[in-house]
Amino acid sequence: RRFGRSLHGEAVVSTQSTGGDLISQQLIEERGKEHQVERTVRSVAVGTVYIAPFVTFIYNFADKLFGPSLALKAALRKMAVIAMFSPLTSAGYIAVNNLFQGKPVSETLQKWRYDLPTIVLNGYKVWLPTHFFLLTVVPLRHRMFISNFVGVLWTGYLTYAANKAISPENLDKQGTQDEGH
Repeated sequence: RRFGRSLHGEAVVSTQSTGGDLISQQLIEERGKEHQVERTVRSVAVGTVYIAPFVTFIYNFADKLFGPSLALKAALRKMAVIAMFSPLTSAGYIAVNNLFQGKPVSETLQKWRYDLPTIVLNGYKVWLPTHFFLLTVVPLRHRMFISNFVGVLWTGYLTYAANKAISPENLDKQGTQDEGH
């Protein structure tokens, strides 16, 4: 059973990672035939070696912190998990993605400084309402499907944000602020 559940989990992560990167490259970036297969493979690898184990840790931690989930307790637990761990999940995604690309730590630190706040805020905008909707309106049997669907879309955004260059405007803006201090 445990092996079967773990295979299901890996299949979901692979599907979200693959689907998300396809959305990013084909719909957002409009790459067409210039699709970067190695980036899609990297997205699946980041999802498998970082996101899946980290999210599993988060939910086990939340279960210990909040106890068994009942309706209101489950909603509070979910909101707390999102609020507490979204920054770590997004920062880790960027770090592991950059590590797999062989980028220097300094580039990861820049990405965190300039892009991470926007990524985290966008994550809150997506996941807090999604889970509120799931926990208050959607029947239990449909929650996983909707959550996975939103997960694919979110992964599309996350892989786009993690792989795009830091915009020169952000660097210029920050350079101006740094000079003023």
